[in-house]
Amino acid sequence: MVDNARLEHLLAYASPFAQSSPVLEPVAQPLDFLDMDPMRYKWLFDDAQLTPSREDLTAALKRDHAPIPAPENREGYSRGRDFGYWISGYLAYLNVCEMAARQGVIGGRYLDFGGSTGRLFRHFLFQGDAFDVWSCDFKTSSVQWNLLHYPQTIKAFQNMYHPFLPLEDNSFDLITAMSVFTHIDETETSWLLELRRVLKPGSIALITIHDEQSWKTMPDYLRSRVIQFRPDLAGIDELPEGRQVSTHRTDDPLRCLVFHSRSFIRRQWSRYFDVLDIVPGRFGFQSAVLLRKPI
Repeated sequence: MVDNARLEHLLAYASPFAQSSPVLEPVAQPLDFLDMDPMRYKWLFDDAQLTPSREDLTAALKRDHAPIPAPENREGYSRGRDFGYWISGYLAYLNVCEMAARQGVIGGRYLDFGGSTGRLFRHFLFQGDAFDVWSCDFKTSSVQWNLLHYPQTIKAFQNMYHPFLPLEDNSFDLITAMSVFTHIDETETSWLLELRRVLKPGSIALITIHDEQSWKTMPDYLRSRVIQFRPDLAGIDELPEGRQVSTHRTDDPLRCLVFHSRSFIRRQWSRYFDVLDIVPGRFGFQSAVLLRKPI
């Protein structure tokens, strides 16, 4: 028997695409940051597993020829701190490459799933030539911005809320999903299967999650949402085992915070992948899950 109330709730927010901001003009160029002191953003380096030298950062800035999107076109990341936005993506790139290389993935075809306007994927393009770079997002303005401002060598396309990618089976060597499964509710397992489909056998996906450590270290703006929308969880010091969802809106797919215990990931996601590792706090307050498609 269909639960009509539940069906109406699902239809209220399960629109094909996320709500979009206007496509705004870029706010800076990487070369604008050459004379800035990166230690203005010391906390980013404190959290990083790999710390580049000032010389490395300067060389990386000179290789990057794409503009910096306005905060409204980068999910609000680092508002007022454009250089910090670039640095955070570069540090994430170094960490992803290091984790992938440990599994033997040093090049090939790469997909940034939910890549927004390129905080991460821009570095795969400009900092080397080992990867064929693809990106998708379900926010129309993000994809439009990418098509306007990145070279044709980046294959950017729009996906939907519903789990489908217009891509061939077994076609990617590396997939990242940064701060994506932290916001996916009902379609989580279907999206995992879709990523599994497009990965080559033996290739890897790196997905960030909110886990037990994230629960303790999440920033105040996220904690306030949990307090408001999941008061039953807000006063609990330790993240309960399993999967917890705090839904804060019903008119957009990007509407919730999702928390996974590490035991849940190992028990449930291993249905679809080999769970190679879960690294607490590898990407700021988010943790990294390293998955491999079975051969």
